[in-house]
Amino acid sequence: MQVRVDRLRETLKLLQPAVPKKPTLNVLENILLKDGEAVATDMEVMIILSLPEIEGECLIPHHSALELLKYVPGNETLSIEQVGKKIEFSWDGGKASFDSPEPKDYPGISEVKVGVEGEVDGDSLVSALMSVVGYCSTDASKPVLNGVNLSLGEKLIAAGADGFQLGYKELPISFPAEEQLIIPAYAVRILDDLWDKLPHDLPLEDNLISQILSKRKITLVLEDSKKGDRQKLVARFGRATVIIKLIQGSAPDLKHLIPEDTPTKIRLFGPDLERAVRRVKDVALDSSGIVRFTWTENAMTVAARSEKKGDIEADIPVQTEGKPGRTALSVKYLLNYLKGREGLVVMGVSGTQEPVLFRHSTSPLVLLMPMFIQW
Repeated sequence: MQVRVDRLRETLKLLQPAVPKKPTLNVLENILLKDGEAVATDMEVMIILSLPEIEGECLIPHHSALELLKYVPGNETLSIEQVGKKIEFSWDGGKASFDSPEPKDYPGISEVKVGVEGEVDGDSLVSALMSVVGYCSTDASKPVLNGVNLSLGEKLIAAGADGFQLGYKELPISFPAEEQLIIPAYAVRILDDLWDKLPHDLPLEDNLISQILSKRKITLVLEDSKKGDRQKLVARFGRATVIIKLIQGSAPDLKHLIPEDTPTKIRLFGPDLERAVRRVKDVALDSSGIVRFTWTENAMTVAARSEKKGDIEADIPVQTEGKPGRTALSVKYLLNYLKGREGLVVMGVSGTQEPVLFRHSTSPLVLLMPMFIQW
């Protein structure tokens, strides 16, 4: 088979997130080239990229091939040939050979029996998934919190939580069936990487402005399951098909944790709050990461206390709708939330021992659990 070097090199880079660094099976270090497609999988996520110039079937070692092709001119034509247990590359001015397992040893391309299929605004969906993925748990003992909860139906809801923080995003887009899925956090990042790097086919519109503003679509396919639990999700866009093994289990009802309203609303500028929190961070980390907040109608004091490092505080201007009050939050989760939050942030507070709800522009709603302290 023959393929341009730059085409294969680009394909290998796109497949890299699905090639395991420490594979349970050595064969997974390879890429499957078969009948117009290039495939990589770590047994949890499979990426299939269209590569029409590929004919026949072979395995090529991902890392070795990618390293080699960095130094071969992109406009060269690469010939790939299986010779015994070796795979041979040749181009004008060079050649190389690698050990290669037999293609039959590679996991077959997953066949997904279609249960439900629908097309949605891909930009909005991928952005929403990524906006909450940072709130997911990394604790392996909490598998249902290790992924983004995606609710499908009349509107799409993406949520991530780890028991101490919650990110929640609603989208005014619909899917033709009501479903609850848990997409592994790392699979969301793979999807985002491909969505960002792959060019997309846009629908033809009547004029240039409509063409520019048209939405990039992604097709979602839910596997048919006799038991009722969806095992796999398929996402198709451009030349990519991504097959994701879903996390099994009942997704927690995160929506009910979001208060419909909060008696106290504190309006402030995100950069002001971030600077104040960073100012007290060192002392807070010496005292279980506790940051204390007290506020009046037009001012907030951000403070931390430590037996070893003493007390520190910073004042920032605010506008309070409601009563003066106080609460305490984790410096770690605060800084995770405040990063990049330009403009107005609204803190919603129901009580000293109640979660604090953060709102910012079109960002997800974020709920942070309070820290219980002696005032």
